Amino acid sequence: MSRLLVSILCLLAVLFAPLQAAKSAERTYVSLLTCSPGDEVYAYFGHTALRYCNPDKNLDLVFNYGVFDFSEPGFVAKFVLGETDYMLGVIDYPYFIQEYAMRGSGVVEQVLAFDSLQCERLFSLLRDNYRPANRVYRYNYFYNNCTTKARDIIEEALADAGGIEYGGCDGAPTFRETVHRFTAVSPWYSFGIDLLLGSEADDAPGARVLQFIPSTLMRDFSSAVIPAAADSLVPLVQRTNNLLEPANEADDSFTLFTPNLLFALILLLVAMLTYVGYRKCRLFWAVDAALLLVQGVAGALVTFMVLFSVHPTVGSNLLVLLLNPLPLVLLPIFIYNAIKKRKLNIMWMQTIMVAQFLILSPFIPQYIPAAIYMFAVTLLIRSLYITHKRK
Repeated sequence: MSRLLVSILCLLAVLFAPLQAAKSAERTYVSLLTCSPGDEVYAYFGHTALRYCNPDKNLDLVFNYGVFDFSEPGFVAKFVLGETDYMLGVIDYPYFIQEYAMRGSGVVEQVLAFDSLQCERLFSLLRDNYRPANRVYRYNYFYNNCTTKARDIIEEALADAGGIEYGGCDGAPTFRETVHRFTAVSPWYSFGIDLLLGSEADDAPGARVLQFIPSTLMRDFSSAVIPAAADSLVPLVQRTNNLLEPANEADDSFTLFTPNLLFALILLLVAMLTYVGYRKCRLFWAVDAALLLVQGVAGALVTFMVLFSVHPTVGSNLLVLLLNPLPLVLLPIFIYNAIKKRKLNIMWMQTIMVAQFLILSPFIPQYIPAAIYMFAVTLLIRSLYITHKRK
């Protein structure tokens, strides 16, 4: 009797083992986590992470390619030069979701239609990436950031299944237009970005390249498919879960003191001062010295980035026609001649440079902020006035 019972139990174990394995496979899943933008500058664009959940092994991990060490020696200099290193970090899911709840960010989970083998394949790739020798990578904002790294490793895990097919996107925007969508909340940050991005940022790079934005990748995943057997296509996203609703409301407050307002006021004040100087036969050369200093410092920064930074699209910055170090060369000569009451002949160089920029700017294949135009007009007014009064 006991042998019969044991035989029956063994038979049941053999019969139900595949069912149990299938049940376990259904419980194990991987997902893409997309976090909504936050209030901090580094969080303006949101964030992307990967989740691996295997309850049978008591594993619920989040893999995050956006970890960096701000205290690293020379971090700021490396960031400016485009030589920043990021790394892959791993954290338990409850701690991850708690962190973003405290930030007030929303988190959307897209559970991917991976079978058990594909889940383990992705998990194996992530573990290999997390090895000390592999976890650090050279960060590139447009082409190799925390979002593109997550996409690339998902595509690698699906390579044997034919990869991922993305739906078509009409009218793909440029890099600059894409960035403007997220920096509009901070006019000064947006202005700073426009000072550094060159003409390449005004090209349309294609839909897939724009997946460096977390929300764009989430949108593209929602319509993507995985090629399957018998010429069928399986949706990449099996289901979507709203894990966290954003607690911080969008900042719709109007910012009064913007770059446009500042440079408009400078233009107005300089024009008025120039008129007063013309009426009273005075130069007010200290104004020109201040403008040359601002122009030269900004020009030195722009030129340095063009020559030495490896950030994408920065090297094609045509603002160097106006913003370059030449004013810093002219400045000490100008001040010396003004103090000695000598002719200020050197200002004709400034006049030619600024006039050239304003004449060529309509034909430059690069977006130029309105504040830069106003600053250029301000410089032209003063250089023409000084050139005229040098006699």
